[in-house]
Amino acid sequence: MALQDDGDLIKGLGFVCLYAAYLEEAIDDVFSAVLAVNGDAVPKIDRWQISRKLKYIRHSMEAWEDITEELSRFMSCIEPIGDLLERRNLIIHGRIYADPKTGDLLKPARFGFPEIPAISSDMYELANELFAARNPCLQASMFAIPRFAMANNSMAGNTMTKDASILGD
Repeated sequence: MALQDDGDLIKGLGFVCLYAAYLEEAIDDVFSAVLAVNGDAVPKIDRWQISRKLKYIRHSMEAWEDITEELSRFMSCIEPIGDLLERRNLIIHGRIYADPKTGDLLKPARFGFPEIPAISSDMYELANELFAARNPCLQASMFAIPRFAMANNSMAGNTMTKDASILGD
């Protein structure tokens, strides 16, 4: 069930933080599954930014042969997920100030970004979008990637069996 805006800006901001963390955990699960398929040992992955992990996931999947339709659908979600996390960054790293004349203002920490009204409904909307973005990640890490790996392993296993039978083993 989607969160309902109750007008509480700070509570909405808290949901953005919490749901972004849940999304990052789901991305980490996809990242781990991709690492397992690739057989890569990546040093200091605990220090990688989430945007770097998303790029690694995309580049890895683009290099996989015979990618499945469900993995193609997941790949189409990677850029929108990155965009959601960018929106999160602007809010989380920004500052909110109360202005009695204009209402609450969000001052982004990034140079060149304008001040915008800080509205609770925007926070709740982003929190709901972040929470929903977990679903494609969960589907990929729990089902699509393991199915892809099993199919490729069984094909490799069949090839190895055929090769062994040719040798008389």
